[in-house]
This record gives sequence, C-alpha cells and structure tokens, in this order.
Amino acid sequence: MKILVTGSTGFIGKHLVIKLRLLGHSVFTLSRRPVLVNKRDQRDDNKHFAINLGATDQSNPSYFNFENLCKEYKPEVIFHLASSPIVKIDEDSPHNIILDNVVSTQKVAHYAPEGCKVILASSIVVYGDWLFHNLRNNPSYDENHRTKPTSVYGMTKRASESILETYTNMGRIKGVSARLCATVGGGLTHGVIKDFIKKLRSDNPYLEVLGGHPGSTKPFCHIEDTLDALVLLAESDLDKHETYNVVPDNSINIEEVADAVMIALNINKPIKWLGEEANWKGDNKLIRAENEKLKSLGWTPQFPDSKNVIIDVVGKEE
Repeated sequence: MKILVTGSTGFIGKHLVIKLRLLGHSVFTLSRRPVLVNKRDQRDDNKHFAINLGATDQSNPSYFNFENLCKEYKPEVIFHLASSPIVKIDEDSPHNIILDNVVSTQKVAHYAPEGCKVILASSIVVYGDWLFHNLRNNPSYDENHRTKPTSVYGMTKRASESILETYTNMGRIKGVSARLCATVGGGLTHGVIKDFIKKLRSDNPYLEVLGGHPGSTKPFCHIEDTLDALVLLAESDLDKHETYNVVPDNSINIEEVADAVMIALNINKPIKWLGEEANWKGDNKLIRAENEKLKSLGWTPQFPDSKNVIIDVVGKEE
C-alpha cells in the first residue's frame, strides 16, 4: 500500500514508519520539521515533507502544500499521528493545541484522496472521569460509553474523531479513530517512566512523585502492541467510522509504575509524594478501558499486563 504517516518524527511515528517499511509498504512521511535522509534512500516512496498542518493563513502558498502532496502521491492510507500530545493545559496559548490537533485533522480529512483510509491517533482521555464516581463495580470504558473530556487536549481529540466521522459519513474517506493510552518502548523521549529513570539515577535519596499515594491509575501499552493495532486497523475492512481502544488488559497506579521501573533498574528508593497540589487541572486520575472490540478484529497483545510492559521497556533501555 501507499501510506502517508503524519507526525513521523514523533515517538510512535518513528517506530511505525520502520514497521511499515519492513512489511513492504511504500511509505512517505510528514512532520512540521525537515529530517535528514540519506541520498541512497531518497526515493519517491521514501520522501519526507516538512509541512505545518495547523497553519491557517491561506494567503501563504505553503498552506496548500498538503493538498498538493495528496494530489500528486495519492496515499491509500494516512496515519494521522501529528498533534500536540499535551494533557497539561497551556495557560498561555491553549489555541495552539486546537490548531495542531483539530485544524490539522480537518485538513487531512478534507484533502485526503477520495476513499483513503485515515487512521487517527486519538486518546482514551476523551472519556474523562464520569464513569468512576462510583468505584464499587470496578468499571472500565468501552467504545460505546459517552465521552466527556476534562482537558483541552481531550476535547481536541474528541473533536478530531467527529471530523473523521463526518467525512466518512459523506463518503469522502474511511475514518478510524484509535484511542491510544500511554505508549512506551525503546527511545522514550518524555513521560513518567523517563522521569522516574532520571530521578532514580540521581543523588536524591527519594523518588519524588507528583500527587498523593498511590497516584493516578492508567493503562500502559507496549509500542509493539500499539504498532500491531495500527497496522491491523489499516488492513481491516471497515465500512463506517469506528473507534477502538488500544490498551492492554489492565491499568496500574503510579506507585506500581515506580515499582516496575525500580525492578527493571535494580534501584530502590522510598517514594516521596508531593501532594495533590502538584497535579495539573484536567488530568484524569483514573482510567480503565476495555480492549475486546480491538481483539475481535484479531489483535492479541504481546504484553497484556501494564506492569510487565514497563519492566520490559526499561530493562531494554539498560
């Protein structure tokens, strides 16, 4: 297949491009910034395009670069990973998140070739917190649950899903929204695990952690399982817009995350909790999600347990 990957210089994007090329697909890439490509690799199916999908100035000729790209190369599948992955609200400029996430998705959906499959990297934070007001039944979200995001980031992802659904209903594209969770693997650039590794290797006798004991509870998915899910969604024959939770079989709290990192590093430190005031507005303290819908397509995670995901990833970083 002829595939375009937006956000190709991000963590998931880099891994996805490698996997798709190993599978024999013709892959070209897009991100906001240029990348160095070896001369021997500068083929039509290995081109990289530096395009800001969130740009809105139509008087600038570069605004139409994405439209022209789609007309010339006619991708059959677009993995739309480009976005600002920020749950913490940017108090100074929240509008940039809307440009990077919502405007970019509208542009992708609008200019994608007719019939193109567009797979959006959405997020399970679109669900919000509403289901967990009563914890007695140990609930978890499935794709039929309503969405009620608590952050600007979550709102932009839910809006992006609606854009894909609209363009799919119009018969323009075939949209699929993959609701990702924290995805970890080799080459981590940011996040709680990266932060814990740095702190555990520091001279501080304590591991300082945001929030209060035992911390927020969320699922952690191995990069290999996320890639398998994305490729499966590209290959599946879906006749309407669908959403899929891309999550392992369980969620773990921050205390368990810290324990997993310490096991992998063979470093033990007492945890010093910094208190709830260290958290930011909009953060979801508890997220559990079902993956049965994705499994019904044939997805089988190699790492179904979140704690084992972290132990494997950190162990390989050593």
